[in-house]
Amino acid sequence: MALLSPITTILSSIVVYAIWWLYRLNRNITSIPPEALQLSGEPWTNDDIRNAWNKFERVEHDFTKYLPPKQNRRYVVFGGSGSSPNSSPHPSTEAPWTVLAHTTDCMTGLVGGWIVEHLILRGEDPRAIRIVDLAAPRREHAVKEHVTHIKADISDAASVDSVFSLPWPKEVADLPLTVFHTAAYIQSGHRSKTSLPIYLRVNIQGTRNVLDAAKAAGCDILIATSSASIALKAQTVFSFLPWRRYPDGFIQVHDNAEAEDYDAPLHRFAGSYAWSKARADKMVRDADDKKARFRTGTIRPGHTIYGHGDENENSLPTKYLIRGGLPTWLSNFALQLVSAQNVSLAHLLYESRIHSHDLGGQGYAISDAANPPIRYADLERFLELLAHPATPVRWRYVPPVPIMLLAYLNEVYVTLQHGYLSSILPRLSPDLELLQPAMFNCANMHVVYGGSRAREELGYRSTHTTLEGLYLIVKEWNDNVEAKIAAAKIPPL
Repeated sequence: MALLSPITTILSSIVVYAIWWLYRLNRNITSIPPEALQLSGEPWTNDDIRNAWNKFERVEHDFTKYLPPKQNRRYVVFGGSGSSPNSSPHPSTEAPWTVLAHTTDCMTGLVGGWIVEHLILRGEDPRAIRIVDLAAPRREHAVKEHVTHIKADISDAASVDSVFSLPWPKEVADLPLTVFHTAAYIQSGHRSKTSLPIYLRVNIQGTRNVLDAAKAAGCDILIATSSASIALKAQTVFSFLPWRRYPDGFIQVHDNAEAEDYDAPLHRFAGSYAWSKARADKMVRDADDKKARFRTGTIRPGHTIYGHGDENENSLPTKYLIRGGLPTWLSNFALQLVSAQNVSLAHLLYESRIHSHDLGGQGYAISDAANPPIRYADLERFLELLAHPATPVRWRYVPPVPIMLLAYLNEVYVTLQHGYLSSILPRLSPDLELLQPAMFNCANMHVVYGGSRAREELGYRSTHTTLEGLYLIVKEWNDNVEAKIAAAKIPPL
């Protein structure tokens, strides 16, 4: 019995220390480091938001004046439908962490959809444009102009080859060819080797298939949407020393979003998505061949893409609107958004200069550089203040550490389910499977991308401020809600 007292004391001390350490971690993660205060702009007040809204209500939002001139080329846009099939104007009861899947950057359809719209709006012949996507186009001008849609699987080389083997209308058949590759598989929760097959198949082999088919078809410009997440360093949330206030990687500043080593092993990246996009980014840039007149390069949007024009759940603010707000602990984190229109603009600027300025083989990080990074709290306040009263947005604070601990348990389960015990363990729901530690490498950090190379070499100037981009999303959302309310009041014939 005499031994029980020291053992009990030691165990009690360990438990007390663990509780204190987790409490301290929770407090520090949700605080704002002084360095982060210097990186982000002043918090938005209610007056700032309302004044901006009133200003944007009075001005014309014409993005076409910022676009490079018509190039008189043919275009194949992989991932250009711009549609998201699961949008709904009603709050969702899905898990609160689901939205964090969309703190990654390259959104299939959202960027490609705007590229197609901008091509049409600047005067390119709609007959010279092809959309390659699993989903049918829904964007306004793509539908109105009957832009050709080809359903293809980029992971299948024969399927990709068929896109280029179809004859073009004779009026445009002899025009030079540009390919924009914006399609990707995105899931920010994955970081285990068992998750890699789909990333290898879609993001790496798919990119190889598009490169090979485009070059064989005589394409002379290929620009791919990469991701600024390739530069993110994995955090050491539960392994940093107790006398340090913040884990490694809690604050990250990357000018051009360059990976330290594009061929590094998986554990050196933020997750499976970033690992695969780093390899695809390098593959595209290495394919550049000036002598063969096959110029290639990448655009790296960061940190998360948003946009209006379609209720696309890949747009972070749109997802918040659809779900009516969510439990959150992210309010104090710096957030650098980038409008899908700005991402499209960067692609088109690169295309216009890649030959004339000899810019092949490069990659460029871009963001909404017209304003400093905001905080999640700014986005939350904007949506809560201005969303339609019929679809209110509300936020509830939750502590991060319990959810982070659950994420590790989920990762063990998912790894076993995808591996040795796949025939025994049932699959988790998509929302629950998303809750894995890699997700926090995209969300639980203050991150800023400079983008000086894009400004200097592409002439990129983000024309949308984040305030204007959010206005366009919420304005469109509110108008759609009003239309549905009005339609519901009309008696049936």
